[in-house]
Amino acid sequence: MSPPVRARRPDREHLRGGSRARVGAGDRLDLRAHGPEPGDRLLEHGGIEATPPCPPRFAPGGRTVSTSAVVHVLVSGLATGSIYALMALSLVIIYNATRTLNFAQGEMLMVSTFAGWAAQRAFGLPLGVTLVVAVLAGGLLAFLVERLLIRRAIGATHWDVLIITVGLSLVLRAGAGLAWTHDEFPFPSFFPNRPITVGPVRLAPVSLGIIGGSLALMLVLYAVFAWTRLGRAMRAVAQNQRAARLMGISVERVYSAAWVLAAMVGAIAGVLVAPVIFLSTRMGLVVINGFTAAVLGGFGSMPGAVVGGMLLGVLENLAPLYLPSGIRYSVPFLALIAILLVRPAGLLGRVERRKV
Repeated sequence: MSPPVRARRPDREHLRGGSRARVGAGDRLDLRAHGPEPGDRLLEHGGIEATPPCPPRFAPGGRTVSTSAVVHVLVSGLATGSIYALMALSLVIIYNATRTLNFAQGEMLMVSTFAGWAAQRAFGLPLGVTLVVAVLAGGLLAFLVERLLIRRAIGATHWDVLIITVGLSLVLRAGAGLAWTHDEFPFPSFFPNRPITVGPVRLAPVSLGIIGGSLALMLVLYAVFAWTRLGRAMRAVAQNQRAARLMGISVERVYSAAWVLAAMVGAIAGVLVAPVIFLSTRMGLVVINGFTAAVLGGFGSMPGAVVGGMLLGVLENLAPLYLPSGIRYSVPFLALIAILLVRPAGLLGRVERRKV
C-alpha cells in the first residue's frame, strides 16, 4: 500500500477568489509592522527577477547578490517608503495644525479601507468608485472624531489628547473586528499582473503603481498648501495660532480641515497598499512606521516626512541583502537613533526656539 499523500497547503493567492490582482511570492511588499511572515525568503519581495544573470555583488557570509536584485529591492523599498511617507504626512498635517499627535491614524486608515471594500462587495463598484467611497468614509470619520472627541478636549493638555487617540485606536480596531472579523481579506488592485521588463530586470506593476500614485498625491498636497486659501490658512495656524486668530482665520475650521485631509490621505494609502498586504484589522499598525518616518525626517516638516518615509523603506528592504535577515526591522531604528544623535531635529527639521 502506498503511503498517504499529504494535502498541499493552498497558497494564499489561491484564496483570493478572483477579487484581487495576483501578486506572486516575489511581489509582496512586506509592510507589516508586526514583523515578517514565516517562510519569507531573501530577495523575494518586489517581484523582480534577473533574466539573464547580472554581475554579482557579494554579501557577508558568501551570499551573492546580483545587480538586478539590488534594483529589485530598491524599487520595493521605494514603494514601501511611499506608504510610510503618506502615513507620515497624515500625522504631520494634524500636528502642524493642532500640535497634537493622532495615534489612531492607522486605525482610521483601516476602517476607511474596510468601508470601501464592503461597498465594493455589496454593490459591485468599480475600483475608482471604491477609492472615492474609502476617501469619503475616512473624511467623515475624521470629521466626527474631531467634532465629538478632540474639540471637547481642546483645552486639555497634549498628553490628554494623545491618550484619547490611543484609546480611539483600540476602539476602532475592536469595532472593525466585530464588523468584519480579524481575518485577512483580498482587496482588488488597480494595477495589472504582468511584470514590466526593463533590461535584465522584471518590475512588479504594483510597486511602480504605489510609487506613482503616492508621488501624484504628494504633488496634490503641495498644490493645496501652496496655492489654495485653505492651505495658506493651515500654514498660518501652524506658524502662530494666536496671530492667525487675529487675522480672522477660524482656527477651529482649520482643525477640522486638517483632520479630514489627513484621513483622506490615509484612506488613499490604505487602498494602495491593501492589495499587497491584504485587508485586515492589523494593517493600521503601519502608523508606527509612519511616525518613525516623520521623526526621521524632522517632525513637523512635510518634505522631511517624504524623505524620512522613502529612506526608511529603502533601509528596511536593503538590510537583508548585506546583513542577517533577522535584524531587518532593527536597521531603520538604529539609523534613526544615529541620525537623531547628529541632528536632534531630524534630517529636515528645525529646532524651535521659544522665549521663556
